[in-house]
Amino acid sequence: MIALAGTDADTHTAATALAFGDGILGALGQNMAALGLAGRAFVITDERVGERYGDATMAALERAGYRPALRAIAGGETAKSLAGAAKLYSWLADERAERRDTIVALGGGVIGDLAGFVAATYLRGIALVQVPTNVLAQVDSAIGGKTAINLPHGKNLVGAFHPARLTLIDVAFLDSLPLRELRSGWAEVLKTAILFDPPLFELLETAQPHGLERRQLLDVITRCVQWKVKIVKEDPTEKGPRMLLNLGHTIGHAIEAACRYETYLHGEAVAIGLTGATEISRRRGLVDQALAGRIEASLRLDGLPVRFDRTKATPEQVLAAAASDKKAQGARLRWILIRGLGDPEIVTDVPPELVLDVLEWLSEPAA
Repeated sequence: MIALAGTDADTHTAATALAFGDGILGALGQNMAALGLAGRAFVITDERVGERYGDATMAALERAGYRPALRAIAGGETAKSLAGAAKLYSWLADERAERRDTIVALGGGVIGDLAGFVAATYLRGIALVQVPTNVLAQVDSAIGGKTAINLPHGKNLVGAFHPARLTLIDVAFLDSLPLRELRSGWAEVLKTAILFDPPLFELLETAQPHGLERRQLLDVITRCVQWKVKIVKEDPTEKGPRMLLNLGHTIGHAIEAACRYETYLHGEAVAIGLTGATEISRRRGLVDQALAGRIEASLRLDGLPVRFDRTKATPEQVLAAAASDKKAQGARLRWILIRGLGDPEIVTDVPPELVLDVLEWLSEPAA
């Protein structure tokens, strides 16, 4: 099944085609050609994904008449760096890449962010195609045009808006995901349901991702993508309602940075952040304990952490890392809190003392 959709075109968001299906990687080149993408195709992937899907991707491109090249790098959040981008710039220069060429990001969120940033900046911008291979990338990072790399000071501090010309979402990729990675991506699915879709949250309260059939997975992923496309259309450059998508990320990004990106996968940190944001909401009287308990129980059901290890980072270190986050506004942190399912709000008046108290709570063993 191929479904095409697009974001509104303006200076930041050229139309993006979305292809959904089960086993559609072989149609990658065909879809690219249908969009008028010409020149060469430069596939950027990580070593694990490249070993499994590199040949099939290259074959799909060759069948459509492309002359592809592939570069596989070591994966992990530390790859999203200035040094990592520089290596890819050198590869593209050695290959004599031109503005009419296309970069294909084949992988998860790290590859999508890094390859997207390189596409946004090499030769002042060349076409990008996203082929997300895990849940997190399919429902979140490969949609909406945000690209970024990390600095030692924090996550995603250097980046650009560079929408993909095509995002191809193939649920067949999920068969090969390690269980931990599948669960990690599910945190973004739950986040979307909490923000916008109470019926979806109610469905997911009793469903684990590894227990769903492909058809069910595709339905859930498609629903999440539709929500993200809707909000990106409303706010392509994250100046208003798109900020809501950062629910759980203020604490989540801070935990990742404070742990030097070595302890938690992104979705695991977001799961802890969702627990923290819900607890802040509860302590401010926005939600009751019953809803807070439901959200934490859903995360636990999916095997996600709801507390962080204070031997890896102290609450004070996490708070300091949060202060460097790009979501800070002036001297204040910007928080996404909830008043209920499907009822989020953006606030900047959460006292640091309350944040630290919740971080202390989050660093204790869960009951």
